Amino acid sequence: MNVKTIPRPKARNPKPMKDPHHAAAVERGKAAVGKLQQQGIIDSQGRRMRTDLPADMQEGKDRDFGG
Repeated sequence: MNVKTIPRPKARNPKPMKDPHHAAAVERGKAAVGKLQQQGIIDSQGRRMRTDLPADMQEGKDRDFGG
């Protein structure tokens, strides 16, 4: 049994094309970051500011996951 393979065409333009959705995605990301900063959840470096955790999850507490 002899199987023929089909030759794969070479790419004529290896340069990547501009994504038409990229600019809109960047704007949505910036809007989400701005909203989180306005709510006081993250700072200007993107680090989480809110540290409120349930009592059983705070440092030094005996954690029981009820398993």
